[in-house]
Amino acid sequence: MQLRILVADDEPYVVEAIRQVLAELPATVLGAGDGEEALRLARAERVDLILLDIKMPKLDGFQVAEALKQDPKTAQVPVMFFSAVGSTKDKVRGLDMGEDYINKPIDPEELKARVRKAVRRLRASVHDSPTSGSLASGSLAAMSLQALIRSFEAERRTARLLLTRAGERGELLFRDGRITHAVLGARQGEAAVYQLMSWTDGTFEMAPAPAGGAAQGPVTVPTSDLLPEGLRRLEEARGLRAKLASLIGPLTVPPAVQQAVKQRTPDDLAALIALLDGSRDLDTILAQSPLDTARTLKALGTLQAMGALTPAAADGERRGGLRFKVSLPIAYQSLGLWQESGTFNLSAWGVFVRTAVPFDAGTDVALRFHLPVRSTPITVMGRVVWSNPDPSKWGGMGMGIQFVDLADDDRDSIEKHLAQMVADQLGGEAQQPAE
Repeated sequence: MQLRILVADDEPYVVEAIRQVLAELPATVLGAGDGEEALRLARAERVDLILLDIKMPKLDGFQVAEALKQDPKTAQVPVMFFSAVGSTKDKVRGLDMGEDYINKPIDPEELKARVRKAVRRLRASVHDSPTSGSLASGSLAAMSLQALIRSFEAERRTARLLLTRAGERGELLFRDGRITHAVLGARQGEAAVYQLMSWTDGTFEMAPAPAGGAAQGPVTVPTSDLLPEGLRRLEEARGLRAKLASLIGPLTVPPAVQQAVKQRTPDDLAALIALLDGSRDLDTILAQSPLDTARTLKALGTLQAMGALTPAAADGERRGGLRFKVSLPIAYQSLGLWQESGTFNLSAWGVFVRTAVPFDAGTDVALRFHLPVRSTPITVMGRVVWSNPDPSKWGGMGMGIQFVDLADDDRDSIEKHLAQMVADQLGGEAQQPAE
C-alpha cells in the first residue's frame, strides 16, 4: 500500500527533498508551507503520517500537533517533528507530543527508517485492538508506553495496564485517564512510571481496575507532567551513565556513609545506598534500585564526586576518601602564634587550608578545630605535603597538611561528620524539583 504523508515546512526545497526521499518507500507526499495550511490539509486529506517542522509561520509545529490531537478525526495520526533547533527542551517536548523527533539536516536513510517504524507501530496497534478505541493487548515495540498513556488519558479510561518484559513485570493503575498507582519491582510511584517509559520492547495487556482497596505505589504527579519529565529523565540518564564509565566491578561506600544516609534521608534513597555494600556492580545496582535510572545515576555521580563511591577492590590509599570544604574555623601554627582560617577542606587523611602565606612543604604543623559531632576539639599534628603561594595555579593559594598522629576516635569523628555531609547533600538533591 502506498503511504500518504503530509510534510509541513516553510522552506519549499525541504518539502521537495523529503518528497524525493520518501518516494522510494513508496509514498505520496502532500506539502504545506505553514502551520495553518498543514492543519487544513491534515483535516481534509486522509494521511498515514504527518511530518512537522517546529519553526513555521502562522502556527508552529507544536501548535499544529496540539490542534491535531484535540480533533477526533486526526488524533490517532502519528506525528513526527523535525527541526534545526536541536535543543533538549524542544526535543523532549517533541517526543512527548509526537511519535519521533529528527534533527536537521535530515539523513535520507534515517528518515526512511523512522517513517517505516512509525507506520508499522500505527498498523500494529490497530491490529492489536479488537474494537475501535479498545486496547486489549499488544507489543510495546509496536505501540510505545507513552502512546498508551496518552490514549488512556484522552479516553479517560479506568483500567489496569500490565506490562511484561523478560522476567520483569510492571503495573499502572488508571482512574478516569489519570495514573494513580504504579509498581515495577522495588520501584513504586513516579519512579516506576519513569522506569517503565524506558522500555522499548515487551508486551502490554489491559485489565479491569480493582473495585477498591489499597494499592501500592501511589502517584501524585499529574499524568500530563509525567510524560515530559519521564522523557527528560531518559535523556539525562544517557549522559549520566557515560560519566560513571570508570566504575568497574562491585561498588561500595564507607560504613559511616551507610549509617548517616539511613538516618538522614528518605527511605528509597537509603535503600539505594544499602545496595552499595561491595557485592554489586553498576548494572546490578541499576536493576535493583528503588529509584528510576536517572535519579539512581545522579545519586551515584554525587557520591563519586565526593569521594564516597569506589570500586570495592580499590585499596585505601588509592581511594582518597571523603573530602569536603567545611565552614568551620581551624587554628594552625608552626612556630610562633596560632593563626586561623574560617574554612578549610577536610578529609580523614588531612586538611587543605587556604592562606596567602602557606608554610613550606615538609613543615610540621599543629592543628586544632571543632566538629559538631563532638564536644571537645580535635588537636593533631600534621605535615605540609603541598604548598602553593601562586594564586594563578590550580587549587589556589594554600597548603595541604597530612595528619601525622590522628587518634582513632578523632578519625571516627571526622568520618562521621563527612558522612553526615554526604547524607545531607544527597537528601537535599532528592528534594529538589525537576529542572
